[in-house]
Amino acid sequence: MGFMKRNTDTEYPAAASSGCGALNKIYAGGIIILIIAVGALLVQNSLMLKQMDKVLGESIGKVHELYDNTAVINAYKSESTDDDKNLNAEDAFVLDKAREVLKEVITDDMTDYEKEKAIYDWQVNWVNYQDQNLSPVTAGQDKSHLPYGVLKYHDAICVGNATTFKLFMDMLNIPCQIIHSTAESEHAWNLVKLEDDWYHVDITFDNGTGGNIEYTYFNVPDSIKDDGSFPWDHDKIPAAEGTKYCYMYKNAITLDDFYAIPKELKKAAGKGMATVSFILKDSKGFTQDVANYISDNLYVDGGTVFFGDSYAIGGKVIYVYNFRNLEENNPDDKNAETFGKLDKIIEKLNDGKIPDTAGESQEDFPAVSGDETDSL
Repeated sequence: MGFMKRNTDTEYPAAASSGCGALNKIYAGGIIILIIAVGALLVQNSLMLKQMDKVLGESIGKVHELYDNTAVINAYKSESTDDDKNLNAEDAFVLDKAREVLKEVITDDMTDYEKEKAIYDWQVNWVNYQDQNLSPVTAGQDKSHLPYGVLKYHDAICVGNATTFKLFMDMLNIPCQIIHSTAESEHAWNLVKLEDDWYHVDITFDNGTGGNIEYTYFNVPDSIKDDGSFPWDHDKIPAAEGTKYCYMYKNAITLDDFYAIPKELKKAAGKGMATVSFILKDSKGFTQDVANYISDNLYVDGGTVFFGDSYAIGGKVIYVYNFRNLEENNPDDKNAETFGKLDKIIEKLNDGKIPDTAGESQEDFPAVSGDETDSL
């Protein structure tokens, strides 16, 4: 059924002549008050937006300068400690923190792909840390386009993600570039070379999934990233045609047909995976409705499953499903001890009772009088 077309030809009936003069005055006065109120609201919102731009450091049309990591990389690779001493305070912090991260997640026996993925996983989870902590909104926001802001405040815009990731790749001697698209609106991500092929890496697009990294934009070819949203100069940027280390392609499960998908989804959820991708030998009848029907009706422990999308990679069609809020990432599980202590404190303050807000009915609360509602 199509959208209903709004009838713009309807004429409102004329007001009756008797007593309409006073009504018109009241009506006109009301309109004037409404206009003033709307105008004041617009001014207030405008001031609010300007303040937000100031706080975030991202005013309309602003393009952020890319961080030059030369001094930090030289100090990292230098055998002399004098190079460390010559760094400014922010770069010195970046170098110390980056060294700490590499020591934590990188081992000598890793391949370049394994090193890249380890940094990718760490960075996505590190920036997500901000989502679960009540730090001031303004903390580090003016540095969020720099590795310093990312590493110190767990806060990043796209430019900060891209420059921080490149910093780590340069330390690991993995070829890496930054694509800084500003033709339509600003967005930045990375291009990484593994063996002989280049891949797009967009931490910002994969971030914010509640700790479950979906890898939809981890090591993808041009066929995925070049959708026209954020154009770049293809004459200056090497073509990304690699598929070997594309996460969705590399980890795709080949099935005979879509009837085998539910069982594989159940298995993947049991392993705590956030993403599972499929290649179907026979995709006949596998429509959007069928894909959604599977996700809508399949129950997985501690979370939900949904159909992501289909992608053309390496001459094949990859079908991707994602999981959200899996049991091991449930904040209630991670904070069980904290909540237990709070329960005891609240129980004491509530005279031995803890309200079950999920089961309370309206009758459980005292009635509010008309006078009291006016003051709410």
